[in-house]
Amino acid sequence: MKLSHSILAAAAVLAASQAFALEGDTSGAAMQHSDHCGLPMGEGTVTALDVKASKATIDHTPIAALDWDAMTMDFKAAKGVDLSAFAAGERVHFLLTEDTKSKSYRIEAMCSLDAPKGLHDACMGKMHETAMALAAASGKSCDMGGMNHGAMPG
Repeated sequence: MKLSHSILAAAAVLAASQAFALEGDTSGAAMQHSDHCGLPMGEGTVTALDVKASKATIDHTPIAALDWDAMTMDFKAAKGVDLSAFAAGERVHFLLTEDTKSKSYRIEAMCSLDAPKGLHDACMGKMHETAMALAAASGKSCDMGGMNHGAMPG
């Protein structure tokens, strides 16, 4: 009898922890917005890649943070973005920063929407870390949902 109570208690704890994890999930839908830490984000389809030139052509949806309509654009990619990991036709999320010299926007991070969920979620977590680091480097905080991510360790 004690064993069955222990199993029921363990099952209840497991169910509650899974519900809490789903409620607190910030990796998927909560991260799908038009800006991240004050940096614009986009979503679109890669139409062409030039890995040697670090350039991606993306047919993107409207980017509200920049007041851009849907269009196809060429973007330079930052040194840390491995464009060889992507292919034409792939749907992506991407994080942009302004290059004040060229008065254009550069891709700072990019994640495939066609990747398995776990891989996409991990990439979006890395994108969030990149956005926090860029915000901190420019003296901005990255407040989201009442949390001060700039105050978080590590």
